[in-house]
Amino acid sequence: MRARMLDSRRDKARRGELRIAVPVGYIWHREIGLGLDPDLRLQEAIRLIFSRFRELGSARQVLLSMTADQVHFPRPSDAKRLVAFDWTPIRYRNVITVLKNPFYAGVYAYGKTERHTEIVDGRPRKSPGHSRPVEEWEVMLKDHHEGYIDWAEFERNQKQLAANTYGKVGVAKSGRGGTALLTGLLTCGRCGRRLTVRYAGSPPGRPFYRCDRPNLSLGLPRCVVFGGSRVDVAIARELLRAVEPMAIEAALEAERMHMESQKEQQRLIELCRVRP
Repeated sequence: MRARMLDSRRDKARRGELRIAVPVGYIWHREIGLGLDPDLRLQEAIRLIFSRFRELGSARQVLLSMTADQVHFPRPSDAKRLVAFDWTPIRYRNVITVLKNPFYAGVYAYGKTERHTEIVDGRPRKSPGHSRPVEEWEVMLKDHHEGYIDWAEFERNQKQLAANTYGKVGVAKSGRGGTALLTGLLTCGRCGRRLTVRYAGSPPGRPFYRCDRPNLSLGLPRCVVFGGSRVDVAIARELLRAVEPMAIEAALEAERMHMESQKEQQRLIELCRVRP
């Protein structure tokens, strides 16, 4: 009977009809089925995370910017029913959970995790909740429901989040604030590791780049250390020279887009701020 029940559950999931638990921002309607939560304040809190990530490219920077704007995030106060919420200061786990959940990209997924069995003290012990690679999900239905973003943006977000892991060598990292122009873009010419940025002097301080990994991990001398001011100025000069033919038009268009973005961001912030 258990096997038949599981098979029936999988068949229903393959049709996208199994009522799986949905994340904040969605709700199962009794009459019309799955849809966006009708609470516009809740919707905009989620959309704000995605829009900030497009702008900043870093989950931590999204958290810091939303915290600075006093944006709160909904926390279910009725267990898994997702009908009542408490609005609390946003946390990093709220940001990263939204960014990594494919459901927000309109994807119905089932069987994303699996159980592992290991022998402990001569007895088998099962541990659930181990994530599977996307290609091993039991069910994955794209365009199943209305998404806050599309699948292409979800994939870009996952690549950016993976690239932002500072402990790994790879593509350029997102910036973490500060005045240095080349944060996350430079690698050591000797060992190939990512250069870090430090600041000296009074705020905002003068930036300088250095290869810290051999020193931190092995106690060896740093591969390279050099001041960043002259390098940043030289790169900025070359960038300006490259865009000079279209600089005026680009500046005007950038200003227009910035003003539109600021107005929209302010509307979302006001909607998502905590209310007395």
